[in-house]
Amino acid sequence: MILQALCGYYNRLLKAGESIALPGCARVGVSSCIVIDINGNVISVRTLKQTQDKKLVPTPFIVPEPPKRSGKKPEPAFLCENPGFIFGIHHDKSGEYDKEGAQYRFDASACKHAEILGGLDDEGAQALLRFFDKRNMGSYAVDGVDTSPLDEGGNVIFQLQGDSDFIHNRPTIKRAWEQYRKKQSAKADIGQCLVTGELLPIARLHSSIGGFGQDKPTLVGFNQKSFESYGKKQGLNAPVSEAAAFQYTTALSSLMKDRLHHIRLHGDTVVFWAEDAMPIEESLAAVFLSSEARVDDIGLDEVSTEKIRGILATLYKGKLPVDSELNLDARFYLLGMTNNKTRLVIRFFHVASFGNLLERVRQHYEDVVVVGDHNVPSIYRILLETAVRRDSDNVAPSLERALMQSILFGTNYPYSLYQAMLRRIRAEGGQDPKKLKGYPINPVRVGILKGYLNRKNRIDNRKERMTMALNPDERDKGYLLGRLFAVLEKAQKDALGNVNASIVDKYLNSALATPQMVFPMLLTLSKKHNAKSGNFYNDKLTGEIVNQLPSSGFPINLNPEEQGRFIIGYYHQNVSLTPQERIGQRMLCPQTPTRNNPN
Repeated sequence: MILQALCGYYNRLLKAGESIALPGCARVGVSSCIVIDINGNVISVRTLKQTQDKKLVPTPFIVPEPPKRSGKKPEPAFLCENPGFIFGIHHDKSGEYDKEGAQYRFDASACKHAEILGGLDDEGAQALLRFFDKRNMGSYAVDGVDTSPLDEGGNVIFQLQGDSDFIHNRPTIKRAWEQYRKKQSAKADIGQCLVTGELLPIARLHSSIGGFGQDKPTLVGFNQKSFESYGKKQGLNAPVSEAAAFQYTTALSSLMKDRLHHIRLHGDTVVFWAEDAMPIEESLAAVFLSSEARVDDIGLDEVSTEKIRGILATLYKGKLPVDSELNLDARFYLLGMTNNKTRLVIRFFHVASFGNLLERVRQHYEDVVVVGDHNVPSIYRILLETAVRRDSDNVAPSLERALMQSILFGTNYPYSLYQAMLRRIRAEGGQDPKKLKGYPINPVRVGILKGYLNRKNRIDNRKERMTMALNPDERDKGYLLGRLFAVLEKAQKDALGNVNASIVDKYLNSALATPQMVFPMLLTLSKKHNAKSGNFYNDKLTGEIVNQLPSSGFPINLNPEEQGRFIIGYYHQNVSLTPQERIGQRMLCPQTPTRNNPN
C-alpha cells in the first residue's frame, strides 16, 4: 500500500508537468562542473553551489541515475560522479591512502564511460573519452586551472567549452544512456511486481532515499543472508519491478526535499501528500503539522492565501470551515519514518480523507486551546515543552510518534506526555525563567494537561470537561486547590510586590504533593497579606473557594490527574485575576520557539 501510494504520487507529478526525474535519471545535488574542450583538456572548474539558509549547498540537477553502491568495489556512476572516482583518490576507514581502491575507481570510471560513449558520433562524448585518457591518477591538479572547487568533494558534472548546457543533456548521450539501461534490464530476473501486478524486470537493489544528510537509507533491501529465503537473492525476496522501484524512490526523495510536504520531529520524519493535486489542502496540512511552514511562505496567489488564513482562523476556534470549497473527500496520506543509517524504519502510515484529517486537527485544537494563548502550538512546540531546558535533543523519541498518532487517529494523548508536562512544571518551579528559556506554567503545558483529561473523559463517555477559561462552577478538589493557590499568590503580590521567592517558588511542589500540610499555613499567611494590602476581594474569594472544598477538608495528597487539574485551576484563576498583566506573568511563554530560534 505504501509503495503503491508513492508510485501514484510520482505519476501525479509527471502528469502535472512537474520537474520530476524520468526513468533512468535522478535529482541529485551537484557541487561543481568541469569544463573541457573538444580535445579533453580541462579549461576550468566552477562551483555550482548555491546559498540556502546562509549556507552553501549543492544545487539539484536531473542527471543519469547514480547506482546503489556497496562493498569494496562499488559501481561507478555515469556523468555525475565524485572526484575520488574520477581521479582515483581513495582512503580507507583509518584515513590511509588505499592504492588498490584508488586504482579500481580510476579504471572503473573510465571503463563505464567508454562502454556507454564509445563509438558515438558526438563531440561531447568524444571530448569526454579524451578527458578520461588524459587524467592523472591521484591528483586533479591542472596547470593554469583553479581546481579548488573539487577540494570539498561532492558530485561533479561536465560541460563542453562553448556549450550552454551540460554534457549529460546532449540528445545523443541521453539515447546512449537509455540503450545501456535497457541492456542492463535485459539481464534482470522477470517476475510479478508486488506493486503493479505485471510481469516485469525485478529490481535487484533499490535506490537510496535522499533528504537524510550523510545517511543513504533504503526502504526495501536485503543486505544479509539472514533476510533471504528460498534461495532468492536481494530484491527477489520482495519482487518490485525496476519501474515501480524507480517511481517510489523518486517520489519519496521528492517529498523529503520539499519543506511543504514533510516535517522533522526530533528524530522522526513525516511526509504527507494528497492523491490528486490540491494546493490549498496540502498547504493547510503543511501549516497544521509543521512549525516552519508559514502561510506567507507557501507561494500561492493572494486569494488562496487569504482563504487559508480564514480556514485556519476558524479551526483555531475549534470549528470546521463552512463553504470553503475544500475537497473533503480527497484521499490524504501521512507516512512516519526514522532512519537507522542504511535502512528506513516505518513508524506509521495513515490514510484518510482530507475531511477526516481536518476534523482530527480541529478536535486537537479544541482540546489544547486555553485562555491567554491565541496561537495554537505546533507539534514541535508541544514536544519542546517536555524537554529539559527546552532542548530538542532531550525530547523522548517515543513521545513524537505517540503524539502524532493520537492526533491523527483521535485517540488519547499519551499518558507519558501528560506525565512529562507535570514533571517539567514540578522540576522547574522556583527556577529562573531566563535559564529555563520559558516559564514553568505556560499555555502549552496547561493546554496539554487540559487536552489529556478531556480526551480521556470523552473517550470513556464521561461528562466531566475542563473548560478553556475559568469555570467558577467546577467542584473538583484539584481544580479548586489550584484556584486557591493562585489567589494566595495574588494576596502576597498585592502586599509585598514582586519578591525574590513567591509562594509558588517555595511551595508549588508541596502543594501538589501534600496539600493538607501546606494550605493551612498559607491561609494563615494570606490573612496577614490581605490586612497589609487592604485588598479584601482576595480574602472574600479565598473564603468562597475554601467553602466549595469537600467537608473533609484539605486532602492528604493528590493523584496525577488531580495534580493536572490543580495546574489548570491555578492557571485559569491567575489569568482571571490579572488579565491586564498577562504579558510578562510567570504563567506565559516568551516568543514561540522554532528550530532556527529555539529561545
